[in-house]
Amino acid sequence: MKKLLPLVFTYLVPHNASSQEFSAKDFLFSSSFSGKKLESYLNKRNFVLSGRRMQRDTLVNLYSLKPGKKKDEKQPVKRNIETYQTKDNFSFAFFTPCRNEFTESLATLKEEGFFCGNDKSADDILFQRKNISVLAKTIKEPAGDTIYSFCFSQAKLPLPGKIQYADDLLEFYSHEQLASVFGKKNVIKDVYYFSEKEISKCSILFPKTRRQAIFIWDDEVNLCRLSYVLIGSNVKTGSLANYKGLIEENAWSSKDGISPGMNLRNLIRLNGHDFMFYGNHSKFSFMVVPENTGKLDFKKNMVVLGCLDPVGSRLLNNEMVSAKEILDDNPGIYVFMIVLTPSADLRAMRN
Repeated sequence: MKKLLPLVFTYLVPHNASSQEFSAKDFLFSSSFSGKKLESYLNKRNFVLSGRRMQRDTLVNLYSLKPGKKKDEKQPVKRNIETYQTKDNFSFAFFTPCRNEFTESLATLKEEGFFCGNDKSADDILFQRKNISVLAKTIKEPAGDTIYSFCFSQAKLPLPGKIQYADDLLEFYSHEQLASVFGKKNVIKDVYYFSEKEISKCSILFPKTRRQAIFIWDDEVNLCRLSYVLIGSNVKTGSLANYKGLIEENAWSSKDGISPGMNLRNLIRLNGHDFMFYGNHSKFSFMVVPENTGKLDFKKNMVVLGCLDPVGSRLLNNEMVSAKEILDDNPGIYVFMIVLTPSADLRAMRN
C-alpha cells in the first residue's frame, strides 16, 4: 500500500508582522514530517488542535489558527487544517476562505512545473508532478460562503528494479508517476483505438520496444486513476498508425505465466484445463471468456488471442469456441494481448 506523506503550502500562515514568511518551495518539499512532528510544526505557526472526528475508519485531526490575545487585536482570517491518519497512510488538507490565496497558490503550482489537465474547472483542479499530487477544490457551503481547499499527498513509488512482472505495473496511479520512476523519455502520451469511433487517451511505457505497456486511465483529462494496463506489441495507438518499423515480441509476462506470443497449446497447458473464447462474429472476438476454469483466472487478467488464419477453421464462426477442440484445426492461435486490471481494494484506496 502506498504511504501518503504530508505536504504544506505557502498560506498555512497569514502574512502579518508576527508571522515568519515561507516560500511555496519550502513547504511543497517538506515531506518528512511524522504525525507528532507535524503537530509541533503547526503549533509553532499558531495552529492548535481544535478537535478530532472519525471519517469511516480514519482518524481526522482538526487544527485551527489561534485567535489573537488582545480583544482589540485584528483577528486573522479563519483557516483550518485537517490531517488524516491511518495505519499506513497520512495526508493533509488546508482550508481558507480567501480567493486571492487560492488563485496565487494555483499560479505557484504551475510555476513549479506541476501538470494540470483541468485548470479551467471551476470546482476541482488536480495538479501532479512526479509522485506529488495536489487537489484544489472550491467548496460552496449551504450558508452561501465559499471555502477553498488544498489536499496534498506524496506517494511512495516502487523502484524500477522491483518491477518484474506486468502485474507490478498496476502500482502506478498516473502518467506523472510513471515518468518519475522510468524517466520522461520512456513514457509518452498517446491515444488508444478501441475501434474506429471509440478512442481513449493513454500513456505508453517504453513505446515501440519489447517492454511496451499501455496505460488506460479513468481520468483521461489528468491521465490518472488507472483503469487497466494493456500488454502487447502491435496494438492500435496513434503513434503506431503509420509506423513501419518492427517491434520485437513483448517481453512482459504476468505473475501466473501468461505472455504475449504464447501459443494456444501452451496457454491450455498453463491453465491445466480447457477454456472458451469468443468467435469471429462476436462483439468480443478472440477474447478468452472471463471466467476461472482452471489455474488461470481470466477475470483478473483478461486475455485477447490472435489468429494467423482467421478463416482456417469453421469453429471460429461459432459464438464461443473451445480451445482444446480447435487445436486439431491448427489455425495458429496465440496470445495477442493481456489486459490487467487493478484490484477492487487498490481502486478503493486510490479513490
